[in-house]
Amino acid sequence: MSDNTQEKNIFIFDAAEGMVLSQDIMTSTGHLIAAKDTVLTLDMIAKISEYNVLKINVYEEAAAQPEQPEVLEQMTYYEKVKQSQNFEHFNETFIDGINDLKTELNDIVINHETIDTTALLKNTEKILAGYTNTLQIFDMLHCMRDMDDLTYVHCINVAIIASILGKWLGYSEEDVKVLTLCGILHDIGKLLVPNEILSKPDRLTVNEYAIIKEHVNLGYQIVKDADIDERVKSAILLHHEKCDGSGYPMGLKSDDIPDFAKIITIADIYDAMTSSRIYRKALCPFHVVRDMEQDAFTKFDPKFSLPFLKNVATSYIGNNVKLSDGRTGEVVLINGHALSRPIVKCEGNEFVDLSKERNLEIVAVLQ
Repeated sequence: MSDNTQEKNIFIFDAAEGMVLSQDIMTSTGHLIAAKDTVLTLDMIAKISEYNVLKINVYEEAAAQPEQPEVLEQMTYYEKVKQSQNFEHFNETFIDGINDLKTELNDIVINHETIDTTALLKNTEKILAGYTNTLQIFDMLHCMRDMDDLTYVHCINVAIIASILGKWLGYSEEDVKVLTLCGILHDIGKLLVPNEILSKPDRLTVNEYAIIKEHVNLGYQIVKDADIDERVKSAILLHHEKCDGSGYPMGLKSDDIPDFAKIITIADIYDAMTSSRIYRKALCPFHVVRDMEQDAFTKFDPKFSLPFLKNVATSYIGNNVKLSDGRTGEVVLINGHALSRPIVKCEGNEFVDLSKERNLEIVAVLQ
């Protein structure tokens, strides 16, 4: 940088690709997040946001970027993500993975072939390959919420979400693989449920709901004698159990539910609620976080649910949202005591703290 270069202090949500840090960014414990003279990328901005850093210092001259088309400056964060090469690669790999998984699961269920765990894990590992920042993977999944709600898509999504949660929890590489396999196979029993029930656009009858609930027993029957980790078998059977005893098929309570089944429950519910259904559109992610936060100490095990919800909420920092009064703004900071009610920067640099403005809420994430 030249001697006459000025620096300025900006909010992290005003950061743009190409800006250059004029000072080191450190954690509260003194660890380096990003060094002075680092050129910012979307990945780096996301990493800095992950540490809840609100302001950074950048060189003045790096912010101008006159050659960049004005339309890019007005794009939302997820629009930028969708135009990135990373997303293009993720999208192609994800679709390939779905097609391969469909063949593999049908071979297991219909042709009674032996479960090849290596082959099942291969596709998910391809999708996750190259992403050291787990929150970036959530960015990708958030951009794909309009995909058809197929059992195979849901299984891949749950596998990805469960593997990310496993990494957040500090699990070993081998345990993360087992957890990923739990996600891939957790709904295998649904392949034996009539499609007209799974895809019914209207409310299910009591008998139809009872048939769908049987998918956990059907899935367990498929895998019970297979040479696979017992934690996978229990996750297939018990991923609809709840810690307060309100789940099925046995109404177990927390101490009797294996940890991996508890984790798959969280990933399963989050993906189901944030994905489109035949009978409804995808729910606003902040509504999902709110609802799951309310159940964090009852239906879920808080040692798994709280780290998950905190990290998920943090992944929306920098994204544009719509408030219930019609205003739009950008999520700039997550409130640890109210994860679904972050601080939003609205027009005119007005900061709305939704944890205090209880009459307002986020009604949509803008993409």
